Amino acid sequence: MKELKGKTALVTGVARGMGCSLSQLLINEGCKVAMVDIDSNGLDEAVKMLSDVGECRGFVCDISDETEVVKLSNDISNSLGDISVLVNNAGIVRAAPVTELKERDVALMFDVNITALFRMCRIFIPQMKSLGKGHIVNVASAGGILAIPNLSAYAATKFGVIGFSDALRQEMKKEKANIEVTYVCPNTVSTGMFNGSKMVNGTNMLTPEMVIKQIIKAVKKNRPMCAVPWFSLRIAIPLMKLVLSINTMDNVNKKLGMWTINDSWKGRELQ
Repeated sequence: MKELKGKTALVTGVARGMGCSLSQLLINEGCKVAMVDIDSNGLDEAVKMLSDVGECRGFVCDISDETEVVKLSNDISNSLGDISVLVNNAGIVRAAPVTELKERDVALMFDVNITALFRMCRIFIPQMKSLGKGHIVNVASAGGILAIPNLSAYAATKFGVIGFSDALRQEMKKEKANIEVTYVCPNTVSTGMFNGSKMVNGTNMLTPEMVIKQIIKAVKKNRPMCAVPWFSLRIAIPLMKLVLSINTMDNVNKKLGMWTINDSWKGRELQ
């Protein structure tokens, strides 16, 4: 099992959601953690909360801006050292029918949810190569496995995260870079991103703690995929999509209530 003690980790999206909890767990494992977010106030609060737990430092950065990410890379190297664990956790969602999605919201979802992952990996992988080891965690979603109405743009980005992660994992193996890649697919997590939405019959809202424990376990065991809950997202849904016709799968989604669960989506004020 991989040892995390003494490693420098970078976590994006720490001002809210799973990022802060994940940073704390990495600190508990003995990591020095670079905590990154565009929200300076939320970032300050998160760092203050964890500063007594272990070594961490906050960095304000707009990860959709390449210039800022390059500066971030230099700042982290100078203060905490080169990173060997990169957690691309930051993400946003807008739930609405395609005709009601605003152009700027679609662009923002793609910039933060998928394009920023390319940017972060491209800029930080050289640090991992210089260390001779590394691990990249890309947070996707159950929405990257099964697409449903009102989440067209969000699902497109999360399907993209999975495709990107699969390709990157193989690139690292091809290059013998000793850099592992894990993508994370949780069901709905109680972070506020899906405030107002309903849960599918037979499913339960996940807590951040339930997910981050599985993420750490996946990293330590070098697992390429972390699905929460495991059976439904790793086995049941992919098998159903393979066996059932597309039209039949659409009807299954409808009968399970997936077509309407996001009709009442409100989200949170700031994402």
